Parts: sequence; C-alpha cells; structure tokens
Amino acid sequence: MFGLPTWLLIVPILTSLVLVHELGHFVTAKRFGIKVTEFGFGFPPRIFGIRYGETIYSINWLPLGGFVRMEGEEDPTDPRSFARQAPWKRAIVLVAGSFMNLVVPVVIFTVMFILPHDVVEGQVMITGVTPGSPAQDAGLRPGDIVYQIQGKRVANTLDLVQEITLRLGQETEMSVGRSGIVPGLSRTPDLRTVDRIIVVPRLNPPSRTIVEVVRDHLTEISLGEAITLNPNAELGDKFRQGAVGVYITTVNPHVVRESFPIWEAVPMSVGKLKDVLIRTKTGLSQWVVSGGSPGIAGPIGIAQITGEVAKVGVSPIFELTALLSISLGVLNVLPIPALDGGRLLFVGIEWVRRGKRISEKRENLVHLAGFIVLMGFIAVMSYFDVVRILNGDSFLK
Repeated sequence: MFGLPTWLLIVPILTSLVLVHELGHFVTAKRFGIKVTEFGFGFPPRIFGIRYGETIYSINWLPLGGFVRMEGEEDPTDPRSFARQAPWKRAIVLVAGSFMNLVVPVVIFTVMFILPHDVVEGQVMITGVTPGSPAQDAGLRPGDIVYQIQGKRVANTLDLVQEITLRLGQETEMSVGRSGIVPGLSRTPDLRTVDRIIVVPRLNPPSRTIVEVVRDHLTEISLGEAITLNPNAELGDKFRQGAVGVYITTVNPHVVRESFPIWEAVPMSVGKLKDVLIRTKTGLSQWVVSGGSPGIAGPIGIAQITGEVAKVGVSPIFELTALLSISLGVLNVLPIPALDGGRLLFVGIEWVRRGKRISEKRENLVHLAGFIVLMGFIAVMSYFDVVRILNGDSFLK
C-alpha cells in the first residue's frame, strides 16, 4: 500500500495488540475504583492530552503501543491507589491485559471460520519410515493412509502434524488404511483394510549425520538410506527425525470451500487457541530438552516475518496477528521481573506472607534488573535477526 515496505505492518499490528492489552488493565482498574491518572496511546513525549474526569487520555510521539498509569502503583498511601487494593484485585488487574490478548485470537479465528475459505483436503499417505523410529516400532510402513488420529479425521498433512505435536510423549492411536493386493490390479483405496496402530511420538527426536559407511547406527545414517527418505539428502547433512519418524504427502488433493455458523465457529476458535498454547508449551519443552533453536524472533525478526507473510495474502496476516497476540499474552504472565507476571509474583508472595509486603525499594530493584536482562535478551535476538537478514535467509524456512 502506497509503496511502503510490507514489514511496516508490524507497527499497527503491535500497537493494536499492546493497546488491547492495556485496555484490559484500564477497564478492570476503573471497575475496582482504582484511580487511573493517564491512559496513553504510544509512549512519551506527549503530543497532546484530554482530561475526562480524573483521567488524561493522551497521544504520544512513539506509536508503539500504549500504557496505563495508576495512582500509587507501589505506594499504598492513597486509599484509591493500586498498591492499597486487596491482593486479589491487583492480581485481576495484572492478569486482565494477558486475558484480553487471548480474547483477540478467539475473535480472529471465529471470523476466519465464519467467512468462506478454501481448504486443501486429500488422503495423507506415509511415503517413508525412518529406521529405529516410533513409526517403525509401531509397524507403520510406506503406502499406509492415515485416516484418523485419536478419533479425529486427518484431511491433510497439516492436520497430522498438529495432532501429533499435541500428543508428544503420549500413546496415540492412529487409524491407517493398508492396500490389499490382487493379482493383475494396482493398489486401490477400495481394497484397503483399516488397522489401528499405537505410536508414542517423541519429545526430542534424534539427529543423525549422513555418511557413506555407517559405523554407529545411533548417530549416523547411510546416504542411500537417507535418499530413499529425502531425495535432497547429501553427505554431511544432519538428518533429523520427526516426532514419529515418517515422511508424508497428500494424495488425491482437492479444494473444499468451508464456512461455519457462529455457534460452531466460537468453540472451534477456543479449541484452536488451546492447541496453540499446548504447542507453545511443547516447543519450549523441546528447546529445554534438546538445546536447539527455540525459533524465537526479536522485534526485527517479527517485522521480517510480517513482511514475508503480507506477501502471501490478507488471511495469513490476521492469523499472524492472532499468534502474536497469544505470544504477548503468554509472555506477560510469565514470572519475569518488569512484566505483569513479575509483579503478579510479588502479589502472590505478599498473599503467602499474609499481607506482609516486600519493601518497595527491593521490588523496584528486582524489576530494574529484570528489565535490563530483558533488554539484553532482545538486543541479542535482534543481532541474530540482522545477521539472518544480511545472509538473505528467511525466518519462515
């Protein structure tokens, strides 16, 4: 639009999400009678402000979100100050921002489910099984068609990947179709028998080096074997198995146009939000266990992703907005000093100590240290984002 770079879309997206977050704090604070001195769009310096009642509504020069300033956030002297309120009230005000960030994706997903949209469906076929994998142990083999996982229909490869990701480390039932062989006839779905296979997806799949001659089957895989699973495999590459250890493709694909009534779309959206939260937890667990890349981007990386997604279409932009909103909501309730979750932790400590507060000076010192560490972490992520961009790499690959 207007010849502007697509990555600039990240500014209105993040600004909107932060404003929604702050609106949660603002509404709950007002509801509990806490004095809100300012509700600002952007960050100071201030361009102008309008006083309505006891609150100044301001527009500021840095359009990267917003803020809510409450009376006595650390000082309980004023009866209507934030710090003077009961712990449960302060906890609700602090959590309200993240709650609003989780409402946003439900709204976005609901609208996306209601509006007519195209979905590619077909039969998901296993094209390769990695040696020593859970798939091989369970008896899966090339040519199997995956019909269901835990009773849920599998319509495309994305369905399979998402369902498996939700069940890492758990026994998972897969309904698969196997071709019957009749002399003189090719394999046909009409002759398939349905078997139920129990497989346990791995939380931390192994990685093997592709070599000419295998000396250690635990750490190496032959080039010939790797090529049968991945035609692009080359000597020296790292061959990382998936959670189950299969290669899949969609056969007989066709496009289906879908739309759902609102009474179906809302529960589906809540379910999708739940799935995203589970996958986020799984991704962090894999990072802790394997020590690999967590796939986290800094502000520069997020802008790059936004620019790349914007070139695909409008719908992916809204889906990215929903995912960013979830990330913002989850991040803010983590017990990280300087964030809502860090302040919530101090409220919890006060409640455990039967109303005895940690001194304002100590709490501020902890939040300051947390802020410095957080800024350092963002700086490191931004450095790697810049290096990736200079190398011409895409974050989405």
